[in-house]
Amino acid sequence: MTDIPAEIVETRNALASRLAVAGFTQVVLYFSGCGDSGQLNDIGANPSEIPLDPALYADLSDFGDDYLEATDVNWYDGDGGGASLTFDLANKTFSSDVYWNETVMNTGFAEDDTLSIGDIDAVAKASDALAQANSSVQP
Repeated sequence: MTDIPAEIVETRNALASRLAVAGFTQVVLYFSGCGDSGQLNDIGANPSEIPLDPALYADLSDFGDDYLEATDVNWYDGDGGGASLTFDLANKTFSSDVYWNETVMNTGFAEDDTLSIGDIDAVAKASDALAQANSSVQP
């Protein structure tokens, strides 16, 4: 388990209090990215009828960036990845669900699928004879 710095835990708990006081039962931050870049894609809130004020949205976004950095979620260089960070205020829990993408390459062959290429020695002799004939021609 990753040790979360105390300031991240304090910020998380303060945000959870603000969200609960505002009447939210669940808030989910969705992140994704690849290589060296990533971004907050969306914040989902329940109940959806309660507006998420811009200052709280910005604080949640900043918290998400700080949390992911503190836990070494780095947008998973290469194929990318993402996370959902969930404030479950009804159950008084916080969770993170992180995923990463992988490219899988498979190489296959069929040993029993042979194709006859004929008499290699005969082809080589014909090739040599043609090369000698071409070299003896004077311009």
